[in-house]
Amino acid sequence: MGLLMVGGWSLLLFFSNPKVIYGALGAHAYALLFVGMLSAMVWTSVCRPETQTLPGFKRVLASVWTIYGLLFVALPGAMAYAYGLDGWLVASALLALLATSTATGSGVKWAGLIWLAPMLLGIWPDFAKEIWRTLTTSVLAPVLLVTVSVLIARVVWRRLLIVTDGAPTLSPADINASDLSSAADAARIRQAGGLAIWMQKVQHDASARAFDSILGRLQQQRPGADRRMLGMVLLPNAHWRGIALELLIAAVFVGILVLVIASQRGGPPPAGMAATYIGMLTALRFQQLHRATMMLRPSLVDVYFAAAPSSQLAFTAAIAAALRGALLPATLFGLLLLGIVSLMYPAEQRLAMIVGGGVGVYAGSLASLGVVLMLLDSERPRVILGLVVLGMVGAIPTSLCVAAASASPAAGAVVAALVLIAAFGFHQRAYQYATRWPIRFDAP
Repeated sequence: MGLLMVGGWSLLLFFSNPKVIYGALGAHAYALLFVGMLSAMVWTSVCRPETQTLPGFKRVLASVWTIYGLLFVALPGAMAYAYGLDGWLVASALLALLATSTATGSGVKWAGLIWLAPMLLGIWPDFAKEIWRTLTTSVLAPVLLVTVSVLIARVVWRRLLIVTDGAPTLSPADINASDLSSAADAARIRQAGGLAIWMQKVQHDASARAFDSILGRLQQQRPGADRRMLGMVLLPNAHWRGIALELLIAAVFVGILVLVIASQRGGPPPAGMAATYIGMLTALRFQQLHRATMMLRPSLVDVYFAAAPSSQLAFTAAIAAALRGALLPATLFGLLLLGIVSLMYPAEQRLAMIVGGGVGVYAGSLASLGVVLMLLDSERPRVILGLVVLGMVGAIPTSLCVAAASASPAAGAVVAALVLIAAFGFHQRAYQYATRWPIRFDAP
């Protein structure tokens, strides 16, 4: 994001056209969305009751916010003023953008609606023009934007500095691709709304029933019950009740989003772009799985003694095999997104998108699981590396398979075969790599 900002502002060094300032401001604003959101995720994990007892903690956090304001708001506003624009309006708009993106990253529920604003304005372009005209002609527009920004910042500040008793943490194997922090579970559940807590309770009750069923099979010494038990420990939601609940929730939210996108006058995005994004979302689920395998290391000691395997290598192989249970929920999640999103496109494109995208999603999931196995013995969570690698691993096969299937059935079959062979080969190599030495039980 920093390079994107620098690249946008460096255009002013090579072009004398005054309108280049608009391009620089656009790149800056786009990067600022993610800077505020990702920074707030870090602050959420840092602002804990125990860290707030450190001397000058609030002062240091306030100084960080001040640096953000000077660097990302005041400086671009001064540059815009130097090039003949309304510097106060630009600075106040950037401040509102930074405050809202920070609220989104901190977990404020209503702040997530900011991501729907461009699509809603695309549905009602006349309304968007009126808003733009009001902001650019009214003298009080900067005052209004600054006031709203201060109120949002105050909400985020109070939210970060809440000091309460510790809340129970979420299961480390709960798949949540949006959680990029390394230890924000307690903060997230403490700040969750009533609906999120109710949904989590339903999910945990369903997992408890499924686990009781597995324990009953284990007592009856049914074949494969021990492997299924290990799978439930690693993936507590990978059972039919948990998968059905996840798919239902995803269908509701994605369905609403698709209705909003389909209502825009410009029409839906290209099918290849939609398939790329779906493949990336599916693969990013395995970033949380990678994090969960390390968080569960100390707890695996009890599982090891309870299972009494023949050797530590056999136990490592059993863990690697049990992680394959993540393939089914991930593939069904991707197929659900493909099925809902395909409704935006003509009927002749839907079958190619669902079939081709389904193959790509499965191949991307298989390769993503291979990445998790390759990092099974890593010393710390590979957050940035995982996001970049998994994003590519999921996006490329899905987009290739959809493009080939849209061209012709023969091309789709050839590309699907090549993609599956490559993904299966990588997964097998990762499995062999992961089972070369015993898994460690110490925390990363």
